[in-house]
Amino acid sequence: MSISDRRHGRALAASSGWLVGMALFAVTSDASAQSTVQLYGIVDDALTFATNANGGRAWAQTSGVGQSDRWGLRAVEPLGNGWRAVMRLENGFTLNDGRFSQGGLEFGRQAFVGLANDRLGTLTFGRQYDFMSTNLTQFAAGTLTPSVFAFHLGDLDRLGAERLDNSVRYVTPTLGGLQFGALYAFGGQPGNFVANSAVALGATYAHGAFSAGAAYVGIHNYTAAFGIGTTVLGTRLVGTGPQGLLSPFQVFDKLSVSGIGAGYQWGPAFLHGLFTLVDFRQKGASAALRTAEGGVKYSMTHALSLAGSYAYSKLGPAHWNQFVAGIDYALSKRTDIYCNTVLLRASNGVRAQLFTLPASTSDSQTVVSIGMRHLF
Repeated sequence: MSISDRRHGRALAASSGWLVGMALFAVTSDASAQSTVQLYGIVDDALTFATNANGGRAWAQTSGVGQSDRWGLRAVEPLGNGWRAVMRLENGFTLNDGRFSQGGLEFGRQAFVGLANDRLGTLTFGRQYDFMSTNLTQFAAGTLTPSVFAFHLGDLDRLGAERLDNSVRYVTPTLGGLQFGALYAFGGQPGNFVANSAVALGATYAHGAFSAGAAYVGIHNYTAAFGIGTTVLGTRLVGTGPQGLLSPFQVFDKLSVSGIGAGYQWGPAFLHGLFTLVDFRQKGASAALRTAEGGVKYSMTHALSLAGSYAYSKLGPAHWNQFVAGIDYALSKRTDIYCNTVLLRASNGVRAQLFTLPASTSDSQTVVSIGMRHLF
């Protein structure tokens, strides 16, 4: 995950006028080039209570608990002979203070342009998701509960939507329910083609009530920003800063992540499960973090749903048990309210640390959230 702060001040100063200008541009381009430009977004906020964050109870108003706050522009322009030009610019922000997310990047969530064809697939260039999130997050408790705290340790398995800069991404058309994808991210370091580069592969399958996905990503010179409450290969990954950030961030020679997940819609119940493997490499040594998760989301009515899941993670002698429960009620097609609880219990000697929270001073940590989400 990028944590740089490019163009932050300039974007904040000009954001209002820039947004109006882009809206006018969207209307003009739609009329002249017969393209479709859409403004969209999500606004989400919650009240949260954590039992132990840096040794104390924490009450907070937290942005993006159910789903990260964002606004974006996406465009499609027909080019003829089945070809389309596509683009997306997506900004993340924190509702309670109006700041940019993703380390202050103007379009930190997504920024890409490319070509699409129904017979040949889609090729895009820019800052994009790898396939861990696009192919597997629909089987994860963090998405289904919904709660950002329900994603796994430090989101090291990248289910919470991590991105890669300078990437070229290709996705095939869907044939017989199958779709494949590949991505390469250029490192951009002169004289060293491999440094800071990444390779990702993915596949999805859907047939009737059954769906499945698989993904892999390998990242050279990976920077770990979020803590997990323990030490890995002699590197201390205990995040005590705001939002559970490490101080300072830690760099590994390589991080390889792979996963497989599946779901089945059985009447009103969606049964889901996944397994992820995170492999750390540092100075010739390696360590593996394995996580298995299973759960169910049950639709009581068209508006009311319940969700519950359990995840078990293991890294060397350390292990974690994570329990998640939530309730979601749709006030309309675009607005819902939710309440959820996430409990993480670590083995002795390991400090519990839920994703985006400062580490606990004990082996357990619980967070309760009550929030509202609106889509536009």
